[in-house]
Amino acid sequence: MMFLPHFPGALGTLLWLVVATNFGVPLFLVLSGFLITRQFAYAIPTRKFYRNRLGKIYPTYALAVLIFGGLNSVEEPGIWLLHLAGFQNVAWSISSRVSGHLWSLAVEMQFYLVAPLLFQWGYKLLSSFFVTIIGLVSFAVHGLWVLSLPESQAVRLSALLDVYQFSSFNFIALILGAWLYKLYSENRSWSHVRLIGIVSAIGMPLICALVVPSLRVDEVDLTRVNSVAALLSLVSLAPVASVALTYHVLKINWKKWRIWHSVTSWVAALSYQCYLWHALVLLFFEKTMRYHPELQKLVEENPWISLGIYIVLSVILARITYRWVEAPLHRRISGRRIARMSNLKDAV
Repeated sequence: MMFLPHFPGALGTLLWLVVATNFGVPLFLVLSGFLITRQFAYAIPTRKFYRNRLGKIYPTYALAVLIFGGLNSVEEPGIWLLHLAGFQNVAWSISSRVSGHLWSLAVEMQFYLVAPLLFQWGYKLLSSFFVTIIGLVSFAVHGLWVLSLPESQAVRLSALLDVYQFSSFNFIALILGAWLYKLYSENRSWSHVRLIGIVSAIGMPLICALVVPSLRVDEVDLTRVNSVAALLSLVSLAPVASVALTYHVLKINWKKWRIWHSVTSWVAALSYQCYLWHALVLLFFEKTMRYHPELQKLVEENPWISLGIYIVLSVILARITYRWVEAPLHRRISGRRIARMSNLKDAV
């Protein structure tokens, strides 16, 4: 979006790499897989699980769909129905009609539907070998499907955008989170995790530098097999880096640090709402700058201050919707008492 200006220096380059790889989404999915698996490991009743998830996720998700759909003048009933049902990620051309960031929540809600069965039938099978095989098969199947399409830039770009949001592709991150919980709960170590994390973390910016130096995927020659493979590798490395990072964080005895617990609890409570509404702040700036060029000039001249304002406004919106929408509706639907954000269990 226009609001994201050029950020100078190495830190600015790093920021743009994070934006280009969309690192936050796979990290969110890995953490979600971890937390959902923990709930089933603690023998949460299936009915209670569905009520909790419905109360936590859907009310503000539906509100976001209505707001973004209205702002983007969506008129097609089918688009509305797919979004409200949480299945808009079947195609990028559908999900982008309302807002490009809501597809990950469709993946999340679809995972909730099958999570009880996956835990019952698949938890015992989770192992490093099993997860690796599933990941490689997913990579190969999606890659071969894209390459089977006509050697057209537009066709393959559309297909790659579809793959990026397919549940069949993103369930790998959720499964990685479930496997991570199994390692953590059984106090088992992960061999070569440091090497895997380093390779993944270095691989993403390296692929960007070699294949996507402009950080614009539409400028990559997708008629070439190696370009398609490189872009699929780029988005596949993010969940691997995420699970390696989470593994190291879990190995730290952070529970003894009171301030760390307070910070993580606060972030856990607001992270969902921040994700929902940060795009609304971006949309506001984009539309405002379209009619006020002086604001665009101000943003370009003060990129870090603009970024700070964007973060603050996103957090304010998140706090308001958490306090006045999510918490009361979650309490009413799930029957849980959600009194304070300082309770991490209430946040998830």
